[in-house]
Amino acid sequence: MAEALQETLESRGFAVDVLVEALVRVDKSGDASEIAAAFALITETPALVSLIDDYCRPAYWTSSHYPRVLNEIADRLKARRTGPLTTVIAASHGDGRVRELAVRRLLEDPRPEQLPFLLLRMTDWAEPVRDLARAGVIALLHDRTATFLVVAAETMLHLRRRQRGEFGVKQLYAAAYDAPDDVLGKLSRSVSPAAQRFLFEVRTRRGDLTLDDLVRLALRNIDKSIRARAGDAAARDAVWTGRVDVLRKLAACRHDEVRISALTGLSRLGHLDEIVTLLDDRSTLIRALARDAARRTGVDAVARYRAIVAAPAERPSLGAIAGLAESGRAEDGPLLYPLLRHPMAKVRAYAVGALRILDAVPVDLVKPMVDDPSKRVVRAALRALQTRGSAMR
Repeated sequence: MAEALQETLESRGFAVDVLVEALVRVDKSGDASEIAAAFALITETPALVSLIDDYCRPAYWTSSHYPRVLNEIADRLKARRTGPLTTVIAASHGDGRVRELAVRRLLEDPRPEQLPFLLLRMTDWAEPVRDLARAGVIALLHDRTATFLVVAAETMLHLRRRQRGEFGVKQLYAAAYDAPDDVLGKLSRSVSPAAQRFLFEVRTRRGDLTLDDLVRLALRNIDKSIRARAGDAAARDAVWTGRVDVLRKLAACRHDEVRISALTGLSRLGHLDEIVTLLDDRSTLIRALARDAARRTGVDAVARYRAIVAAPAERPSLGAIAGLAESGRAEDGPLLYPLLRHPMAKVRAYAVGALRILDAVPVDLVKPMVDDPSKRVVRAALRALQTRGSAMR
């Protein structure tokens, strides 16, 4: 039946009313494996849990427009005839008294798969419902952390954007700070990016991460936010301890958000000559950092850019072209003219863009480029010509 549920949802475009009715049918079947499969389907995506809540939540529950199935669920709840699925649906009913009763039932025999619906009620607009859910969830997080922390993290971090959602997030952090390492290890296997960021912050604040751990995360983690924060923490630690080797390792990685932290650390330790070598780097921020290092060491960055751009090369440095545009003058425009005919489309586009920034667009050379076979070059040429035309008006 769980497979049939998924097929029904897919065929009907995941309409929420269809989902709720299908969940009720699964619940009435009483098949434990099917009910578990249905819970897995709806709780693996916190946004889907919120969607169900939004569908059930309108306060016009006394109106004839309110879905009949929801009032039927409320009647079954009062008669103690609801199963686990219909009880969690009842926790989103438009009538606060029904929601409160559903929360009480959920707390009588709390299960991890039902926790996301309890977490929703921690943000409830009705104070009796909200307070009951909060008290229950706090007890579960602190008394049965191993069972409920991972599920709570994946959902609560999604709900933090809701009004009154921050309370639950604070309780989540409080429970995680005291959680055993094996529990946090379970959280590390979560596929939720928000949960991974939460785990990183918890472990950082607890002091669990060594410098080697931070370096590994900065170099290998798939989440850009975690890489940036780990790289920043690792670079800061390396500066304090004089670990130039660590800073060089981070500076050599392919992630710009990590490299910037490492190069800033090298700058603080006085290794400016190493940073100057990156004047023609692909990253705008790193080029700016390199120009600052060049200024402090007496190196003429613009002259370096001019020399690189003017030198014949099969693959011209795109960073040097961009750097010349960022720090050169209009008089440097002719150095870029030969690159307008370069066989590589990316080089042609960069050259046109640089001429536009320098306000040195040669209309007679750029105008034919609107017929370039590369769309990227065409866009760059049109933008340059438009800028030039506006300046001449």
